[in-house]
Amino acid sequence: MGNQDSGSIEFTFSPALFFEDLPNNKKPDHEEDVVSGKETFHSNSSNKPRWFQAAKAAVPFGEDVFWQVLNRWVLEAPSVIPPISKVDILQDTSPLDFASSDTTTTTTILSSDNRDPGNQKHTDLLEHRKPFRTIRRQLIPKRQDCDPVMEEELLFWKRSSDSDDSSALETPEKAGQEATSLVTFAPVLVPKLPTAESTASPESGAEEKVTTPQSQTDIEIMETTLPFFYPKVRGFRYGYQSDREEAPEDLEEHNCGNHGHGVTDSAEAGDAADGTSATATQTKKKSVRNSKRVFAKRAGWITLDLYLAGDEGEFTKKMQYAFTELFKKLYKWGFNTTKGFIKSRVQHDVMVPKDRYMRTYARMKDRYAQKWVQDWPEKTDARKFVFEDIAIAAWLVALWELEREEMTKGGGGSKGVDEESQEKQDEMKDEKKDEEDVVKPVMQTFVDLGCGNGLLTHILNEEGHPGKGIDIVSRKVWEIYGPGTQLKASTIIPNETVFENVDWIIGNHADELAPWVPIIASRSKPLTRFVVIPCCFFGLAGRYQFPSGAPDGKYKAYQDYICSVIEACGYNLQTEILRIPSTKNVALVGMTRKTAKRTFDDMVKSGDDDGDLAEVMDEYHEFTEQVDDLVRQSGLFVPRVSDNQRQKMQKVKRDVRLALAKEASSSSPSTPADE
Repeated sequence: MGNQDSGSIEFTFSPALFFEDLPNNKKPDHEEDVVSGKETFHSNSSNKPRWFQAAKAAVPFGEDVFWQVLNRWVLEAPSVIPPISKVDILQDTSPLDFASSDTTTTTTILSSDNRDPGNQKHTDLLEHRKPFRTIRRQLIPKRQDCDPVMEEELLFWKRSSDSDDSSALETPEKAGQEATSLVTFAPVLVPKLPTAESTASPESGAEEKVTTPQSQTDIEIMETTLPFFYPKVRGFRYGYQSDREEAPEDLEEHNCGNHGHGVTDSAEAGDAADGTSATATQTKKKSVRNSKRVFAKRAGWITLDLYLAGDEGEFTKKMQYAFTELFKKLYKWGFNTTKGFIKSRVQHDVMVPKDRYMRTYARMKDRYAQKWVQDWPEKTDARKFVFEDIAIAAWLVALWELEREEMTKGGGGSKGVDEESQEKQDEMKDEKKDEEDVVKPVMQTFVDLGCGNGLLTHILNEEGHPGKGIDIVSRKVWEIYGPGTQLKASTIIPNETVFENVDWIIGNHADELAPWVPIIASRSKPLTRFVVIPCCFFGLAGRYQFPSGAPDGKYKAYQDYICSVIEACGYNLQTEILRIPSTKNVALVGMTRKTAKRTFDDMVKSGDDDGDLAEVMDEYHEFTEQVDDLVRQSGLFVPRVSDNQRQKMQKVKRDVRLALAKEASSSSPSTPADE
């Protein structure tokens, strides 16, 4: 690609698709040349599976990029197939650099399940080629209550200068025979055992014919054990064939797959099937030829092959679409890699590992979601608010679990909770000592400012965290939660408010209280932590006034404003992009204080008396003065009027206007009579 600006280089991805030529789309008794022109293929279950090419396309990237992409796909399956939650590698036999031509194999078992990758199935899938790497992985779906967990094998092969794989490539009927690199994906088919209830007829009591695991066909196993998102085929593979283009006369024709590779006719046939006329296609090509855009040269070909026997059933349009999209992703990931492009994605799971969060969320969703979606008494969208609050609660519960684990390392007790809370909960434990043999871990306490419907407070209370929610007005749903949920309708004057007996202050879409949360936390006690999820744009004294220009958008500008308040309060800022159904999903967290010496929180907990603690306390007071100055400069805080109060005020104004109009109408003077 030379020294050209990679950002200006283009390439036309024009794959040739051969789905109509697959044996599954042929009539069972219709004799037709399928592969080599010399053999008639009958689609029935007696045929042995073999490889058929489903797609082929010219690409501008090299074989090394092909391997980079497939290497990423090993662990990044959720980015390739969205219904997948995560991937666990059960076994991996690989060289240090499998993108190189070195085929030396080093075995690394990543699980206690010691499986032997070398078997007859691998021999058939690879057509007697020798893989340099094999992987067995577990695909865990997002909906584990609906979709089964499955295992998959990945087989990596690359032609090397000193390897003799010619015997596998001599047969002309085999698809992908020109590929120099192949990555094969194959489901691990485990027969589903019949249940005991299915072995006898409930009416006659006679034994019915039961399909045993040994008698089940691959198709029966795939239909009953594979999740919906996984194709019901015995295997599929991606291949790469080096075929660098040299000084082409027509770059567009090269990109469309000419030069004797049998792609042009199929592509034109596809245009005809889509209703695109040949004239329109030619016009499109001419316009591309006459343009001034810079096109990349072809570096090789990528292929998609399917391992079929013809008994899989019709290859539906849905399956064709799924494989076409995967093939397109392979090209896009490869092309973007050559351009040095990294997709701009937010960074999730910074503070809480994804697997821990997902486990916590799944458990809490099963416990709370159905009940509150069905029984939601408010006029608001139940599904949005219920699932959003469950997701936030799951993240907080998981974060607090990590905090307790971190603070209890070394047997030092629950240092993550301040001494006063510790003593209070210790007293409660002593009262229940006769009833409970196991001492429960100390749970963080909290206050949820601007709690709204109170569901987040309710869930945290149900999960064992003592705390309360405060909002300017109560909601209907508050009456349903029960006495175990502590909610209070009250107007908070933040400049006069501190919470000395809580560990965490929560500001979840707290409106005008959002910028005050770190200030209240800093004034409450040295170890108070907080989390703010900003939403509406409020400053310390009313609506936030944006500075001139917000190139990254108002929400980002408002985040920066909240961060500046956090900075003034002396907290080390941590940020998490929450997995919630909302665009306002940024959590700004303060768990530790800034100090020039050792961690401020550690010294307070340890009661350090070597002089550092006194110095740090001086720094703490400096931050307190900064906060006071910030509050004085912002002006007087004006509490927000609640919606109910606003409606009442509007009704009073409306009644006053009607009364004045009525009075004016009744007191208007009559017209005097002519004298």
